[in-house]
Order: sequence, then C-alpha cells, then structure tokens
Amino acid sequence: MPCKFVAKGRESRNSSISSIVLSGLTLVALCGASSAQQAVSTYHGNNLRTGQATDQTILIPANVNSTRFGKLFSYAADGMIVGEPLYVPNVTMSDGRTHNVVYAATQHDSVYAFDADNPGSGAPLWQANFLNPGAGVTSVPISAQKCAGSGFSEVGIMGTPVIDLSTGTIYVSAKTQETSGSTVTYVHRLHALDIATGAEKFGGPVVILPNGQTTEFNTLSQCQRPGLLLANGTLFIAYGSNGCDFSHGWLLAYDPISLQQLAAFNTAPNSSWGANIWMAGSGLAADANGSIYFSTANGLFDANTGGPDYGDTVMKLQYASGAFTVADYFTPHDQLRMDNNDLDLGSGGVTLLPDQSGNVSHELITSGKTGTIYVLNRDDMGQYNSQNDNQIVQTIPGALGPFYSIPVYWNNLVYFASYSDSVKAFSLNNGQLSWSPVAQSFRYAQVGLPTISSSGNTNGIFWNIHNPATPVLSALDGITLAEMYNSNQKTSRDALGMVAHFATPTIANNKVFVGTQSSLNVYGVFPFLTLLVGNSQSGAAGTTLSSPIAVQATDSQGNGVPGVAVTFSATVSGGSFSSPTAVTDSTGTATTTYTLPTKATSVGITVAATGFRGLSLSELGLPGPAAAMAKISGLGQTGTAGTVLPQPLVFKLADKYNNPIAGQAVSFTDTAPHGVFSATSLITNSVGQVSVIYTLPTSTLPSSSRQTLVTATGSGLSATMGFLNRSGAATAMSTALGNNQAQKAGTQLKTLLTVFVSDQYGNPVSGVTVTYSDGGVGGTFSSTTANTNNVGNAFVSYTLPSTPQVVNVTASASGVPNVNFTETAQ
Repeated sequence: MPCKFVAKGRESRNSSISSIVLSGLTLVALCGASSAQQAVSTYHGNNLRTGQATDQTILIPANVNSTRFGKLFSYAADGMIVGEPLYVPNVTMSDGRTHNVVYAATQHDSVYAFDADNPGSGAPLWQANFLNPGAGVTSVPISAQKCAGSGFSEVGIMGTPVIDLSTGTIYVSAKTQETSGSTVTYVHRLHALDIATGAEKFGGPVVILPNGQTTEFNTLSQCQRPGLLLANGTLFIAYGSNGCDFSHGWLLAYDPISLQQLAAFNTAPNSSWGANIWMAGSGLAADANGSIYFSTANGLFDANTGGPDYGDTVMKLQYASGAFTVADYFTPHDQLRMDNNDLDLGSGGVTLLPDQSGNVSHELITSGKTGTIYVLNRDDMGQYNSQNDNQIVQTIPGALGPFYSIPVYWNNLVYFASYSDSVKAFSLNNGQLSWSPVAQSFRYAQVGLPTISSSGNTNGIFWNIHNPATPVLSALDGITLAEMYNSNQKTSRDALGMVAHFATPTIANNKVFVGTQSSLNVYGVFPFLTLLVGNSQSGAAGTTLSSPIAVQATDSQGNGVPGVAVTFSATVSGGSFSSPTAVTDSTGTATTTYTLPTKATSVGITVAATGFRGLSLSELGLPGPAAAMAKISGLGQTGTAGTVLPQPLVFKLADKYNNPIAGQAVSFTDTAPHGVFSATSLITNSVGQVSVIYTLPTSTLPSSSRQTLVTATGSGLSATMGFLNRSGAATAMSTALGNNQAQKAGTQLKTLLTVFVSDQYGNPVSGVTVTYSDGGVGGTFSSTTANTNNVGNAFVSYTLPSTPQVVNVTASASGVPNVNFTETAQ
C-alpha cells in the first residue's frame, strides 16, 4: 500500500503542505519497511531551499568512489530536463503496483514518471505530453525566443514543478507555441497532474495571464524559471525573462484545487521591463509564517522613494485575502551600478537558514553576479541605504566568483558554488558567516546548482555539476571539499552527457538523479553484499567455526534481494563450506558454515554474486590442544664431561595436526649426576619450539654406559634425549692393585699390577697406553704395555727376579705423572 504521509509541525489549512513545502520540517512516511524515506516534493527538498538530504545511510563517503559508485541506469527523455527531478516513495500506480517514483519535466513539454529503482524495459510509468503538432501546438523553438545563447533548442517546461503530497498532485508550468493559419501565439498553462496516472486534475489545465493582462505579461519573452512553491495551501509561480528579451518579473498565486488565479504581483510595473525573477532556476522560498522570498534581476529601483519598482532586490512578500503585500526588502547600496553593468542580484537564489540556537534572528543568505555574500535578518531586512550595506547582518564583498547558483546549508556550514571559482564553505556561528572559507575545493567552471547529502550531521557529501564543455557530476567531502568521485573517472560507464546550465542533482533514497539533454541519469552505490555475521572468527584447526557466515545481497538502497546465488571460496585449500553456493532467502540473506583447514593459518574468504560488489573476510585457524612433544634437533650428541654440548636441544610442542603451539611453558630435567641447563623452563616460540643449551655433568658415573638423559615436559607431554658423556683427557694416574707384594724370588706375583687413569674430574679414561718397567733387574712382565679399559684400568702380570731383592716397578703414560709399585722377591 502507498505511504501515508504525516506532517510533523504546526497545523495549517493544509498540514501536509505546511510542513513539507512551507516550513521544511520533517515528513514522516508511515509505510512499513520504507518509512525512513523522505520525499523530495519541491525544489531543494524544502521551502527553506537548504538543499540538504540528511537521511542517506548508504550514500556515504566510504561508498562514493569509482569502484563502489556510478551510473546505475538512465531513462531516455524527449528533451532537456532543466528543472530538478522530484521523488516520491511508495506511490500506488494505476495498475495497483507500488513504486518509488522520480518525476522529470522536459523542455519538450513532457512530464515523466519513472521507477526510481528498477528501469525494467526503460519505459516510463507514465508520460504526459502537452503538445499537438497536428493542431499547431509545439514547444517554443529557440529561434522564436531569439536567445540562442541559452543552451536550449526549445522552451517548454523550464521551472522545477512542485508536488502536493496530500492530494497526490504535481503542478507544472508549460509554455507552448500555437499556430493557427498565419497567427502565432505563445501560451503559458498551469497543469495539475495525478502523480499516479499523469491525468489532468481539477479541470486543468488553465491559461496563465496575470489578472487578464497581456501588455506587461509578454507571453513570448516571459519564462517560468524559478521552482514552483506550495505554501499555506497556496500555489505560487514566478516568471522572468528568457535572458534576451524584455519582460517583467511576476509572482502569481493560485488555488491548487480550483486552479483559480488568486493574485498577481509585478516587480517593476513603472518600467517597460526588468526586475525579472529567475534566480538560476532555484525555487521561491517560504518560511513557517507564510512569507515568500525571492530576488530580482536588473531593473528600475524606486521603492526607497515610494515607488513600486524593485530591481536587484531581495523581496519578502505576504499573500492574504487575494492580494500580495510587500512586507520587507533589501536592495544593495550600489544597485544602480549593478543595473548599469548587468550585475544581477537575482542571478542567485535565496536560502533561508533554519532557526539558529541562541538569540539569533531568522536569516536569509544570497549572492549575485558581484560575488558579494549578503546575510539578512528576515525579520528586519534593512531595505535600502545609499551609502553602504551596514544595516544588514553581514556583507562579505567579492567573496565569490559570479554567482549563478544557490547557497546550500548543512551542519552549520554554508556552501557556495560560483562561476569559474572553487566551491567554498563558510562556517556559521551565532548568525555570522566566517569572513573567509573554512574549506574550498579546486577551481572549476561551475554549471549547475548543488545539493548535499548526509546521515544526519555526519557523512556529508557535496554534489555539483561542473565544466560546461563536458559536464561532470562531482562528489566532494562535505567537510574538506576534497573530491571523492567524478563521473569522468570511468567515462564509459558514468558519463553524464550535456546538461542545462542550471541543472540541480536530486538526492533521494541513497541515489542521485540528474536530468540531462536527453535523459534522466540515476547514480548510486552499486548493489553489494553486506556482511551480517561471521567475519574475523578464530577456531582450532580442522574444526567448524562457531558462528555461520551470513551475508545479505543488498540493492543500491540497502534493501535485501532474494533469489541471488552467492558463492563462498577460500584462499587456502583444505577447508570446506557447508554450502559453497547459497541462494538468498526472502530477506536477501545467504548463510554457510566453514570448517577450517587442518593447517593452522589465516584464511581469506571471498564472497561473490553476479552483479553485486563482493566481500572479503578473514578467519584464523589456531592450533588445537597439545598432542605431541617432538624432538627436533640435538639428539644423540657426544660431549666431554663438564662441557657444553655442541648443539642446542630443540623440542616442539604441537597439536594432532603437527601445528606448532606457541606460548606454552616447557621445563627441563636430567638424570643424575646432573648437568646444567641455560634455563630450566622456556616458553614455546611462534613455531612451537624451545631451544635450550645443556652442559654435561662433570661425572660420567654411575652409568656404565656413561649416557645422560634430558627430558622436556610441557602441557602434560614429554620427550627425552640421551647423550654420551665422555671423560676428558688423562690428567692423573694412581696404583689400583698389586703394590707392596712379597713372594718367593722367581715366582709370578699373585696380584696384577693395576693402575687407574682419570681426567680432571676423576672420571676413568680408557685407551691410555701405560708402560711398565722394573729397571732391568731381571723380572718378567706379561707385557711391558697395557691400555686402560673402560673403567680406566690398565694391568699386567709380573714374575719376580730369581734373586731375592726389593723391586721398583714404574708405570708411565703420556701426559700424567708416573706411579711406582714396590715388590719384594724373597
């Protein structure tokens, strides 16, 4: 069902109009899931003409770049779109279907209603055209207007229409050339169309002539440039020149239901022409009290002396009981110079600032061809001072290039985009602008009228069209005014095409709508996949992650898209998805689970779907519980007692898949006699290893094998390495057995002559050659040499000499002192 629009604000005869197009207050659309959308039913979104769309949650700086943002689609149009496109969400059309609709009017006198989201075949939802060439009714050729420099080939609908949301009516002013025989006339008509069907309403159309006058309202010269205004239940339409021919400025009031003209106001009735209302096509402004504001172009000014002529003036009018009253005005002190030099004040539009905090008056900001910024108190506009402009709130002379635009307000900043100048942002504090810009862009040739999007007071993006030769849509950061995107970055995809020199982008529902010479272009964030849950998880290698991976296929407005095939793939082999391809459900959600590879590692996951910007996720496989203590290096070394083993002892703590476990304590022990560790406990490093230096015991005993065992223990697991502990070099020798024996001469001693050879720590040294000698006294050795065995002993038998005597036997070995045996032959 369509939205029910509820106005939040002061009640009036038409509360919807009052809140939406009069005071610019929030419009709440009660329509289910789309209730957050705001309509753009009038120029710049509200009657203050601030140009801000503050409900954009996807159209944010992070998404506005040539990768994520660009032209989504475009619709063909039969002529140049000059006025700003308008937008209404959830409109129930004649076929009973509900659409978000964008409305555009062309210089070929057509009004289009397009689906704002889905181009389908490219056909409009409806088109209303006001021409009938067979009956001689055409748009006005530019040759008839005699103003080729305008950039138009024809004139039809030029001003931005306005929509009454309470009645579902769009109002447009259309201009036609009508030929009957040799008679050519030019006619302006007010059309009231049903926004759902395009059908004429309220008995329309009606011919527009101010109170029936024809002399001062030159139907050929008059052009309806400014955006239409609905305020306090009344429709207001302003007219001016086409830029070349002579005409007057007119403001007309109409009843939006009966289409009856209620009042007419001529801005310079005492002059043959002048004081036109054009304001670069920006809209007439209105405040909450129903006062109407606009600026005029060059022309006669005599209001300061009681006259009715208001050339180069900012005007405040009030309408009541069928008549306009000039409530106040401001005219620059140098108005005559401006008039003489074609320096229109009315080249720029007027922006009403929202009420400021504190004791600050209601304010209006504008500028014109002189580039001077004027800040006015709407409650006391200052009127005219021939000496200077000190009577107004603030004047900043020459602050801008020639101004053919409208100020934009957002978040206490006021932006100006001027001809052949940079975009400049001035801060607003206590009702005063900063005297110099707080930010400015690069310098460029300004063409269009800007708007700004944001998410409340954050994510501001300044949108503008520049470069007359090859128009470009640019997005600037709302704070720094640095360019984030322009449509020429990817020309083949995003090219804007030729536009009217007062084109205004429309921001609605996270899209940017731009009218061109022959189309309505729709820009936005490309459809994308949004992560709902499952990124940056970690788990044990080989296990399934605790949370599923869930993504949503999202269109350019953030709505879920059902029936989309979403594929999941990993950058590392060995893992698995429960559903490598999942189709989105009714909410656009696709879900899968992921089992990590058995190797502990970081895993990149790519999520993709045709036509959608993909996602990159990262998951982490961690080692599981410790399952093994492995011996990496240093095993089976041989060393000398009391010395450091030549290689460190390296152990590794790992899970069941041999993934290293870091950060765990490992302690070391050895068998007695004990050696020395460089540390008795260490923490495993990133590859799960510990490395310890081991000094062998000084004693090789008691093990007969002389093997020392070292055990590493951590996380309840252990591993043991064995090392052969060798004796050092021989440093001592002593008698072990056989000394001081006495036996009958000529007999063999009962006990072998045994020596013990040891190192510095008293460890037995094997393989040492020991030489025995009795000095040649006649005894006999079984062998004069013997090698020490594995317990350090060497021994020989000895037969005493046949002659009784005391025998001295010497045992000697290299590197150690000799030892003596004393034996007695009896």
